[in-house]
Amino acid sequence: MTSEDPASPPSTTDRYAVASETDDIRVPDWMRGPATEAPVTGTDRLRLGWEQHAGKLLGGVGGLVALTLLAVLAWSGYSTVQRLQDGEPLLDRGSPTAPPRPVDESGNSLGPYVGTPAETFAVGATAITLPAARAAAPFTAKQVGDALAKVRNALIQSRLDPSMLFGKPDQFLALLAPDARAHLGKDFTQGTSLNYATRVDSATDPNLDLAEGIRARGTVEYLSTTDSDGIRVLAITTRFIWVYPFDLPRPQAYAPGAELVTLRDQVVWHLPHHDDVRAGSAGLWVDSADVTVFNATCAAIRKGRIDLETAPEVGLPNTAPTGDVYGPGWRPGDGENC
Repeated sequence: MTSEDPASPPSTTDRYAVASETDDIRVPDWMRGPATEAPVTGTDRLRLGWEQHAGKLLGGVGGLVALTLLAVLAWSGYSTVQRLQDGEPLLDRGSPTAPPRPVDESGNSLGPYVGTPAETFAVGATAITLPAARAAAPFTAKQVGDALAKVRNALIQSRLDPSMLFGKPDQFLALLAPDARAHLGKDFTQGTSLNYATRVDSATDPNLDLAEGIRARGTVEYLSTTDSDGIRVLAITTRFIWVYPFDLPRPQAYAPGAELVTLRDQVVWHLPHHDDVRAGSAGLWVDSADVTVFNATCAAIRKGRIDLETAPEVGLPNTAPTGDVYGPGWRPGDGENC
């Protein structure tokens, strides 16, 4: 292997070729001619001006947007204060698709029930009609009639009578079997009686307006059967919608029904045959009860009571009933999420 002369020229097989002093170097035409000046157009001036002042312009636009937002917030706050001073509602207590409330020529509400399904309901105890009493062995027709009358009185005392609504449940409990009184008496102290008895929260404002009358609609059915202990009983099932009007200020500002608290219940009453029970258990019992409450606050419902709260910071039930409380598709136990 021989070494190459370091002075010898590079081989033609080298990766890069080196130009000699005699090689021609071509210069582009644009480098040979004299320099020329291009005129500045209007578009160029705009572009140059934007580049110099873009920061200031963006800052100004941002400030204008901020001032606009502050003005909108200030106006919203002012409007809210004005609505409170004027007694207008902050929240629409009706459905977004609810029809407007019927009013008279002066713009006043025509009544709490007008424009609602309860408009055609009967008032008070007249809504509780009983089926014909017929024998249902081993119960005679007279025993059936007596049992139906007891249930009707129990409905009046539990859902309509002022003594229950604003006072104590003594008159209702007196209609039950002695052993049942002790059993159900605990429900009223524990706040779990709303399934079969209506009590109004004493601190509620607005107040229950009895002058408008409580309206109701429902059915009463009965059959002879045996309970879980094998005792022969006459089972009477009542299914009712109870509607309570409250004295809502300026109701014309709300959708129809805004001042109504609606309860829909199903209660199964048992009357055991006197030959199958001791004397203390003879009489009327509440075997089971379910209720749905609509348009009352959760705070009252948890206490076993109803109210109508207009303050926006107090929450109504988190969800509406799973079934329409006025519709035929309602099921026992459909209720609010409190």
